[in-house]
Amino acid sequence: MSGTPLSRLMDQAYESARPVTVQLELTYKCNLLCSFCYNAPKDKTPLTTEEWIEALDTLQAAGAFKIILTGGEPFMHPGFFQIAEAVRARGLVLKAYTNAVPLARREVAERWAALSPFDTEISIHGADAATHERLTGVRGSFAKLLEALGHMQELGIKATLKTPITRLNQEQLQEIERLVGDYGYKVTFDTNIVPTDDGDTSTLTLAADRKFLVDFFLDQARRGARGLKPRPVDRMKHGCGVGRVVAAVDPYGEIFPCVAWRRSVGNIREIDDLATVWADSEKKNESLTLVRRAADEAPKMLAQHADGGFAAFCPASAEKETGHPLAYYDGAKSSAATKMEAFRRLEDERKNER
Repeated sequence: MSGTPLSRLMDQAYESARPVTVQLELTYKCNLLCSFCYNAPKDKTPLTTEEWIEALDTLQAAGAFKIILTGGEPFMHPGFFQIAEAVRARGLVLKAYTNAVPLARREVAERWAALSPFDTEISIHGADAATHERLTGVRGSFAKLLEALGHMQELGIKATLKTPITRLNQEQLQEIERLVGDYGYKVTFDTNIVPTDDGDTSTLTLAADRKFLVDFFLDQARRGARGLKPRPVDRMKHGCGVGRVVAAVDPYGEIFPCVAWRRSVGNIREIDDLATVWADSEKKNESLTLVRRAADEAPKMLAQHADGGFAAFCPASAEKETGHPLAYYDGAKSSAATKMEAFRRLEDERKNER
């Protein structure tokens, strides 16, 4: 078996269907009002702190070893640190997705640092307060973000900054990169804006201009970034690992094949042996069967399109936008056309240099 030890481990987890990475959506409460947020809160009873901790045992028994605390804003859950401490007490890898506003309080940042988190993923939406807060909807959130980064830098907290590229911040990416670099961190840029969990596609209006994205991908490739070259879709295997090596649990205990695909596999309150359910060995689970089949069939569908190897295709987004998980939806078509144009321009440049 070839590959690194980690890749071999993931191969084994994929083949045996073990949810090694699980996102726990502790709460949908948030201290910001981001205009492209995909959460869709429901009028249900959320899990208690004690139930979340019990859920960790169920998840670990099924094969989970990387736990991502997210939301909403996970730090707003009253039992956040109890849950985070329980993750570490079980020897599991701990990570959080946060807007960092809570970490502007030094005591919160210190308590988080004490847990030695594997990573802290933070969203930054602009290089200045006006742009960042136009997207977060809360005045003062930019200053708190910078204050948090200062604390984190001093405390040695590992962090990755992430910027969803929108038409509002697309001209500030270099400034964002420099700003983040001043604190000793790096930023990754996400070109995909997705519908909300309940299927609302109005968030897509914030997507960056196609011409800008072509130039962006071209610039990234010139700087040595990977990912512009088309993928051999006919030889794809793992895809995104939906319903096999990744899973998500919402604030109410519903287990999903991934954070984007809201087809419940069951409720964590009611499942004692998730490993059996997830392996799907004794009885078929309709949600898992559907998403796994879609993930297996997606490469074959993409191979039928000349630009399929460039597409950022997500079966969950396909279903939200069209009602069918294998439809070549507009977002995927657009991403494919954009990357293919950038790739062709790069190839032309290299030919002219010879």
